[in-house]
Amino acid sequence: MSGLPDRKEAEVRRMLSGPHPLVPPDLADRALARGRRLLARRRLLRRLGRLCALLALAALAWAVLAHGGPAPPARTTPPAEGW
Repeated sequence: MSGLPDRKEAEVRRMLSGPHPLVPPDLADRALARGRRLLARRRLLRRLGRLCALLALAALAWAVLAHGGPAPPARTTPPAEGW
Protein backbone atom coordinates (compact mmCIF):
# COMPACT_ATOMS: atom_id res chain seq x y z
CA MET A 1 0.00 0.00 0.00
CA SER A 2 1.17 3.47 -0.69
CA GLY A 3 1.30 6.23 1.86
CA LEU A 4 -1.41 8.18 0.06
CA PRO A 5 -4.77 8.35 1.86
CA ASP A 6 -7.70 6.66 0.20
CA ARG A 7 -10.44 8.93 -1.18
CA LYS A 8 -13.16 7.20 0.87
CA GLU A 9 -11.08 7.35 4.02
CA ALA A 10 -10.43 11.06 3.49
CA GLU A 11 -14.14 11.67 3.01
CA VAL A 12 -15.00 9.78 6.21
CA ARG A 13 -12.37 11.71 8.15
CA ARG A 14 -13.75 14.99 6.79
CA MET A 15 -17.28 14.02 7.84
CA LEU A 16 -16.18 12.97 11.33
CA SER A 17 -14.15 16.11 11.95
CA GLY A 18 -17.11 18.37 11.11
CA PRO A 19 -19.95 19.43 13.41
CA HIS A 20 -22.10 16.60 14.70
CA PRO A 21 -25.87 16.75 14.07
CA LEU A 22 -28.02 17.62 17.05
CA VAL A 23 -30.13 14.87 18.57
CA PRO A 24 -33.73 15.88 19.33
CA PRO A 25 -34.21 16.20 23.09
CA ASP A 26 -37.37 14.05 23.06
CA LEU A 27 -35.83 11.22 21.03
CA ALA A 28 -35.74 8.77 23.96
CA ASP A 29 -39.36 9.51 24.87
CA ARG A 30 -40.50 8.99 21.27
CA ALA A 31 -38.55 5.74 21.02
CA LEU A 32 -40.09 4.51 24.28
CA ALA A 33 -43.60 5.38 23.10
CA ARG A 34 -43.03 3.66 19.75
CA GLY A 35 -41.69 0.56 21.48
CA ARG A 36 -44.73 0.42 23.73
CA ARG A 37 -47.05 0.76 20.73
CA LEU A 38 -45.23 -2.05 18.92
CA LEU A 39 -45.45 -4.32 21.96
CA ALA A 40 -49.14 -3.56 22.44
CA ARG A 41 -49.83 -4.27 18.76
CA ARG A 42 -47.87 -7.51 18.88
CA ARG A 43 -49.73 -8.56 22.03
CA LEU A 44 -53.09 -7.77 20.40
CA LEU A 45 -52.24 -9.73 17.26
CA ARG A 46 -51.09 -12.70 19.34
CA ARG A 47 -54.35 -12.66 21.31
CA LEU A 48 -56.42 -12.43 18.13
CA GLY A 49 -54.51 -15.35 16.65
CA ARG A 50 -55.12 -17.46 19.73
CA LEU A 51 -58.80 -16.52 19.71
CA CYS A 52 -59.13 -17.53 16.04
CA ALA A 53 -57.40 -20.85 16.75
CA LEU A 54 -59.72 -21.48 19.71
CA LEU A 55 -62.80 -20.65 17.62
CA ALA A 56 -61.62 -22.96 14.83
CA LEU A 57 -61.09 -25.76 17.34
CA ALA A 58 -64.55 -25.18 18.84
CA ALA A 59 -66.12 -25.24 15.35
CA LEU A 60 -64.33 -28.48 14.55
CA ALA A 61 -65.47 -30.06 17.82
CA TRP A 62 -69.05 -28.94 17.16
CA ALA A 63 -68.97 -30.36 13.63
CA VAL A 64 -67.67 -33.71 14.85
CA LEU A 65 -70.19 -33.95 17.69
CA ALA A 66 -73.19 -32.67 15.72
CA HIS A 67 -72.66 -34.52 12.47
CA GLY A 68 -70.35 -37.31 13.45
CA GLY A 69 -68.46 -39.26 10.86
CA PRO A 70 -69.87 -41.01 7.82
CA ALA A 71 -72.89 -43.24 8.41
CA PRO A 72 -72.01 -46.83 9.22
CA PRO A 73 -72.67 -49.31 6.41
CA ALA A 74 -76.01 -51.06 6.42
CA ARG A 75 -76.01 -54.60 7.81
CA THR A 76 -78.47 -55.83 5.22
CA THR A 77 -78.89 -54.96 1.60
CA PRO A 78 -81.99 -53.10 0.57
CA PRO A 79 -84.74 -55.19 -0.98
CA ALA A 80 -84.30 -55.73 -4.68
CA GLU A 81 -87.73 -55.23 -6.22
CA GLY A 82 -88.61 -55.03 -9.87
CA TRP A 83 -86.19 -57.62 -11.19
